[in-house]
Amino acid sequence: MLSYRFREGVHVAFGESVVVTTPYATRLNSIQQSLHIDRPTDSLKILLRDLLDSGVSREHISCLDDSLSANTEHLELLGKLEYFYTKGLLSVEIIGLEGPAISLNPVKSLLHRKTAPEGDYRIRFSRFVSVQPLVDGLQVTSPLSSATVRLKDQRLFPILMQLVSECDEDSIKEALPNDLRVHYADIASLLLSSDVAGVCDDQGVADVDQEAIEAGWTTEDLAFHCHTRGQMIDLCRHRSILASNDKKQLPAKHQRIILCTAALPVPSRINHNLSFFQVVRERKTIRTYQEQPVTAAVLSDFLWHSMHIREEILCDPGLSRAYSGLLRPVASAGALHSIELYLCINRCIGLQTGFYHYDSCNHSLGKLSDLGEPCLQMLDLAAASTCRAPQVASVSPGLGQRPDVLVVMSSRYGRNASLHQQTGLSYALILKDVGAIYQQLYLVATALGLAPCGLSFGSSELFEQASGLSSRLECSVGEFMIGNPLSMDGYGLRAGSDLRP
Repeated sequence: MLSYRFREGVHVAFGESVVVTTPYATRLNSIQQSLHIDRPTDSLKILLRDLLDSGVSREHISCLDDSLSANTEHLELLGKLEYFYTKGLLSVEIIGLEGPAISLNPVKSLLHRKTAPEGDYRIRFSRFVSVQPLVDGLQVTSPLSSATVRLKDQRLFPILMQLVSECDEDSIKEALPNDLRVHYADIASLLLSSDVAGVCDDQGVADVDQEAIEAGWTTEDLAFHCHTRGQMIDLCRHRSILASNDKKQLPAKHQRIILCTAALPVPSRINHNLSFFQVVRERKTIRTYQEQPVTAAVLSDFLWHSMHIREEILCDPGLSRAYSGLLRPVASAGALHSIELYLCINRCIGLQTGFYHYDSCNHSLGKLSDLGEPCLQMLDLAAASTCRAPQVASVSPGLGQRPDVLVVMSSRYGRNASLHQQTGLSYALILKDVGAIYQQLYLVATALGLAPCGLSFGSSELFEQASGLSSRLECSVGEFMIGNPLSMDGYGLRAGSDLRP
């Protein structure tokens, strides 16, 4: 038996008009969207109550279909049922002899009904699907899907292995239990309508995957993109996770337990003869360094003009979500500034080598440890990463230099999650902040005549070992290295050029 019922999160208010509240909202407005039905008939009200309670079986719909010629009101009911389906408000469930077997559960506000094509065809799972175990079965979804498919009857689990490869109608039917083979067309429709599976072309590629595969998307990137860039959100999708979490807000300013404090020189004035546009024009990556290391004074300027705290402010003071924010020289989404700077100081005149945390409030460095093995490995990883840049003909593999200072950016994820967990934007906004900081570090380093290089890769494991912090609480999200530039090598500036103040 196949039945329809309203999906989780749908609410219906009855009156002179009926208001159907959906579980969907926009990222800009978290108020659930609603549908208004003016002057509903008694039959429509009965249908709505049935969809809320026990559901509506296909047998019941067939009875309505048989009487269409006698009563056009039934045609309206069928039209409303299809309307709710396309709006992503109905769950569809197939029930076998052993109870609920498989269901389609919308997660987007638009759903297209698809059926298996006529003639010879093959279908398979999307290349991007994932399978998640739940209390009542296995859930199949993908970043491209508009609905999830849930296998509730264990007898259906073998079909997962079948659909990894191309399957024709006969092979799928053979994988189904006897009592569910009569529902083959319905099961195929659920798989295709949800977009977790598609019809294969001559090369065995599912139609739902064609464009993504041609563009070269990976499963991880596609999932992240779709999760963080969708305009519509399903407020019920992560409700259980949200309910179990304490949304306490982390303080804006972050203090670490340190071995000792290294005071930084008072920041100097940047050369006013150097225009902003000249800095922008001259900004470039430099990966080779001279023997003379950077000084504590230059490092002080570099940190001050990049990341020092100008002011602590109260954000959204008129709202219940009011929180402490920070103002820094660099931008941050919502003034959250969850990113902290840690420095592996390899060599610096005026400072001991070691692993430090930058106190952006007091403009000082707190020493966490000596330059231990994890820090040395991070420096070596940074040096090796520079050799892989295609535009660096002057840096041969294995000859990359350790930077004078490696800056590691870490994020206190909970700071963003306290504000953005419901919309799922926390990590995406953290990465945007990293990009803004990269550019700020580049511009300030250029103005100071330093050799700057942003890195595309780093190690969370090494940072966790060096800092002693759990990556679940504070995770590394970016690396940047600086030194004194070598004489002109085709990519860098001459030491002592007009860019040095």
